[in-house]
Amino acid sequence: MIEITPLFLFSIIWFILPPYIANMSPAVWGGGPPLDGGRIHSDGHRLLGKGKTIKGTTVGILAGVLIGLLQHIAFPFSSLGFALLRGFLLGSGAIFGDIAGSFLKRRMGIKSGDSAPLLDQLDFMAGAIIFIALLELPPLEIILIAIIITPVVHFVSNVIWFLAGRKEVWW
Repeated sequence: MIEITPLFLFSIIWFILPPYIANMSPAVWGGGPPLDGGRIHSDGHRLLGKGKTIKGTTVGILAGVLIGLLQHIAFPFSSLGFALLRGFLLGSGAIFGDIAGSFLKRRMGIKSGDSAPLLDQLDFMAGAIIFIALLELPPLEIILIAIIITPVVHFVSNVIWFLAGRKEVWW
Protein backbone atom coordinates (compact mmCIF):
# COMPACT_ATOMS: atom_id res chain seq x y z
CA MET A 1 0.00 0.00 0.00
CA ILE A 2 1.28 3.43 -0.92
CA GLU A 3 1.33 5.92 1.91
CA ILE A 4 0.28 9.34 0.62
CA THR A 5 2.42 11.88 2.45
CA PRO A 6 3.24 15.50 1.61
CA LEU A 7 6.74 14.39 0.58
CA PHE A 8 5.29 11.72 -1.72
CA LEU A 9 2.94 14.26 -3.38
CA PHE A 10 5.84 16.71 -3.72
CA SER A 11 7.94 13.98 -5.36
CA ILE A 12 5.23 13.31 -7.95
CA ILE A 13 4.90 17.00 -8.80
CA TRP A 14 8.69 17.39 -8.87
CA PHE A 15 8.95 14.53 -11.38
CA ILE A 16 6.08 15.53 -13.69
CA LEU A 17 6.63 19.29 -13.80
CA PRO A 18 9.43 19.40 -16.44
CA PRO A 19 7.70 17.07 -18.94
CA TYR A 20 4.28 18.66 -18.40
CA ILE A 21 5.61 22.18 -18.99
CA ALA A 22 7.77 21.01 -21.92
CA ASN A 23 4.76 19.30 -23.51
CA MET A 24 2.55 22.38 -23.10
CA SER A 25 5.10 24.98 -24.23
CA PRO A 26 4.99 24.38 -28.00
CA ALA A 27 1.23 24.95 -28.03
CA VAL A 28 1.77 28.36 -26.43
CA TRP A 29 5.08 29.53 -27.93
CA GLY A 30 5.58 27.23 -30.93
CA GLY A 31 4.69 27.77 -34.56
CA GLY A 32 6.75 28.36 -37.65
CA PRO A 33 8.17 25.88 -40.12
CA PRO A 34 7.18 22.24 -39.58
CA LEU A 35 9.76 19.88 -38.15
CA ASP A 36 9.17 17.38 -40.96
CA GLY A 37 9.62 20.06 -43.64
CA GLY A 38 6.26 19.08 -45.11
CA ARG A 39 7.62 15.72 -46.24
CA ILE A 40 5.22 12.91 -47.09
CA HIS A 41 5.80 9.32 -45.93
CA SER A 42 5.47 6.45 -48.42
CA ASP A 43 1.98 5.83 -46.99
CA GLY A 44 0.82 9.19 -48.40
CA HIS A 45 0.54 10.97 -45.04
CA ARG A 46 2.78 13.68 -43.61
CA LEU A 47 5.66 12.39 -41.49
CA LEU A 48 4.53 14.32 -38.41
CA GLY A 49 2.01 17.00 -39.27
CA LYS A 50 1.93 20.78 -39.19
CA GLY A 51 1.72 21.00 -35.38
CA LYS A 52 5.25 19.71 -34.82
CA THR A 53 7.55 22.63 -35.53
CA ILE A 54 11.23 23.46 -35.19
CA LYS A 55 10.41 26.36 -32.87
CA GLY A 56 8.00 24.26 -30.80
CA THR A 57 10.59 21.50 -30.39
CA THR A 58 13.23 24.00 -29.30
CA VAL A 59 10.88 25.84 -26.95
CA GLY A 60 9.70 22.57 -25.36
CA ILE A 61 13.23 21.35 -24.67
CA LEU A 62 14.27 24.75 -23.30
CA ALA A 63 11.16 24.78 -21.09
CA GLY A 64 12.25 21.47 -19.54
CA VAL A 65 15.72 22.90 -18.87
CA LEU A 66 14.22 26.10 -17.42
CA ILE A 67 12.00 24.12 -15.06
CA GLY A 68 15.03 22.06 -14.03
CA LEU A 69 16.86 25.31 -13.26
CA LEU A 70 13.91 26.73 -11.30
CA GLN A 71 13.59 23.48 -9.35
CA HIS A 72 17.28 23.71 -8.47
CA ILE A 73 16.92 27.33 -7.36
CA ALA A 74 13.86 26.48 -5.24
CA PHE A 75 15.27 23.29 -3.70
CA PRO A 76 18.96 22.65 -4.47
CA PHE A 77 18.96 18.89 -3.77
CA SER A 78 21.76 18.23 -6.25
CA SER A 79 24.33 20.07 -8.34
CA LEU A 80 23.23 22.65 -10.88
CA GLY A 81 24.63 20.49 -13.68
CA PHE A 82 22.57 17.50 -12.54
CA ALA A 83 19.41 19.65 -12.31
CA LEU A 84 19.95 21.07 -15.81
CA LEU A 85 20.65 17.61 -17.26
CA ARG A 86 17.56 16.23 -15.51
CA GLY A 87 15.43 19.08 -16.94
CA PHE A 88 16.96 18.55 -20.39
CA LEU A 89 16.26 14.80 -20.35
CA LEU A 90 12.70 15.16 -19.05
CA GLY A 91 11.93 18.01 -21.46
CA SER A 92 13.58 16.35 -24.46
CA GLY A 93 11.93 13.06 -23.62
CA ALA A 94 8.53 14.71 -23.45
CA ILE A 95 9.03 16.46 -26.79
CA PHE A 96 10.43 13.42 -28.59
CA GLY A 97 7.74 11.20 -27.06
CA ASP A 98 5.12 13.59 -28.44
CA ILE A 99 6.86 13.61 -31.84
CA ALA A 100 6.94 9.79 -31.85
CA GLY A 101 3.22 9.78 -30.98
CA SER A 102 2.54 12.11 -33.91
CA PHE A 103 4.54 9.84 -36.22
CA LEU A 104 2.53 6.81 -35.03
CA LYS A 105 -0.76 8.67 -35.49
CA ARG A 106 0.13 9.52 -39.08
CA ARG A 107 1.07 5.88 -39.78
CA MET A 108 -2.32 4.80 -38.39
CA GLY A 109 -4.02 7.28 -40.72
CA ILE A 110 -5.13 9.61 -37.92
CA LYS A 111 -5.07 13.22 -39.08
CA SER A 112 -3.20 15.94 -37.23
CA GLY A 113 -5.45 17.25 -34.48
CA ASP A 114 -7.71 14.19 -34.44
CA SER A 115 -7.96 12.24 -31.22
CA ALA A 116 -5.99 9.11 -30.41
CA PRO A 117 -7.04 8.23 -26.84
CA LEU A 118 -4.20 7.40 -24.46
CA LEU A 119 -1.56 7.85 -27.19
CA ASP A 120 -2.23 11.61 -27.15
CA GLN A 121 -2.08 11.72 -23.36
CA LEU A 122 0.80 9.38 -22.61
CA ASP A 123 3.30 9.67 -25.48
CA PHE A 124 5.13 12.61 -23.90
CA MET A 125 5.25 10.97 -20.45
CA ALA A 126 6.56 7.71 -21.94
CA GLY A 127 9.29 9.66 -23.72
CA ALA A 128 10.20 11.51 -20.51
CA ILE A 129 10.44 8.24 -18.57
CA ILE A 130 12.61 6.63 -21.25
CA PHE A 131 14.97 9.61 -21.44
CA ILE A 132 15.29 10.13 -17.67
CA ALA A 133 16.15 6.42 -17.30
CA LEU A 134 19.52 7.37 -18.80
CA LEU A 135 20.22 9.37 -15.62
CA GLU A 136 17.99 8.06 -12.84
CA LEU A 137 14.53 6.65 -12.36
CA PRO A 138 12.25 7.80 -9.59
CA PRO A 139 10.58 5.10 -7.49
CA LEU A 140 8.12 2.90 -9.40
CA GLU A 141 5.15 4.26 -7.42
CA ILE A 142 5.88 7.79 -8.65
CA ILE A 143 6.13 6.61 -12.26
CA LEU A 144 2.88 4.65 -12.00
CA ILE A 145 0.95 7.51 -10.41
CA ALA A 146 2.33 9.93 -13.02
CA ILE A 147 1.08 7.58 -15.75
CA ILE A 148 -2.32 7.19 -14.07
CA ILE A 149 -2.97 10.90 -13.45
CA THR A 150 -1.56 12.19 -16.75
CA PRO A 151 -4.62 11.38 -18.92
CA VAL A 152 -6.88 13.17 -16.42
CA VAL A 153 -4.60 16.21 -16.14
CA HIS A 154 -4.18 16.27 -19.93
CA PHE A 155 -7.94 16.16 -20.50
CA VAL A 156 -8.69 18.90 -17.97
CA SER A 157 -5.94 21.17 -19.31
CA ASN A 158 -7.14 20.66 -22.90
CA VAL A 159 -10.68 21.63 -21.94
CA ILE A 160 -9.36 24.75 -20.17
CA TRP A 161 -7.25 25.72 -23.22
CA PHE A 162 -10.26 25.08 -25.50
CA LEU A 163 -12.53 27.26 -23.35
CA ALA A 164 -9.83 29.96 -23.32
CA GLY A 165 -9.77 29.89 -27.14
CA ARG A 166 -6.20 28.53 -27.37
CA LYS A 167 -7.24 25.12 -28.82
CA GLU A 168 -9.61 24.36 -31.68
CA VAL A 169 -10.84 21.08 -30.15
CA TRP A 170 -11.56 20.13 -26.54
CA TRP A 171 -9.49 16.94 -26.56
